[in-house]
Amino acid sequence: MEQGTNRPSRDELLAMAYVDGELPDAERAAFELRLVDEPGLAREVRDLRALTVLARSAAPSEPQDAEWDRLERDLLQRLLSRGGFTLFGLGAIAAVVDLLGASFRSDTVVSAATPICTVCIVAGGVALLAAALRWRARTQPHDPYLDVKR
Repeated sequence: MEQGTNRPSRDELLAMAYVDGELPDAERAAFELRLVDEPGLAREVRDLRALTVLARSAAPSEPQDAEWDRLERDLLQRLLSRGGFTLFGLGAIAAVVDLLGASFRSDTVVSAATPICTVCIVAGGVALLAAALRWRARTQPHDPYLDVKR
């Protein structure tokens, strides 16, 4: 900052905007050219980036992060999500294989695998939906944007 004032200089404001990714493309390109020629300005950007990293590492975790960690360790949540993906994926793969096999068969009889594939796909989808709804219900009370009005 300029000596004797509390206001940042124009270059300091530009450096802050650059580090925050707020400069338009043309201004950013011109500023980057200045960084090559002005070591003091490059040091300012380096210091601001270091300050950003320090601020992120010093920030406490959000309450929602702790709930996410608990949910990732929760057995029921893992069963619903992994089981849902497995059922849905296997059902979809089996359905594709069944359809490809049906295209080579001359008869139009529905194979015995078709209802099983359908059940797997539906059950997997229901399990994934249940996992997503459970996740949302558990994390919603911690959502920092819940009370934000547009």
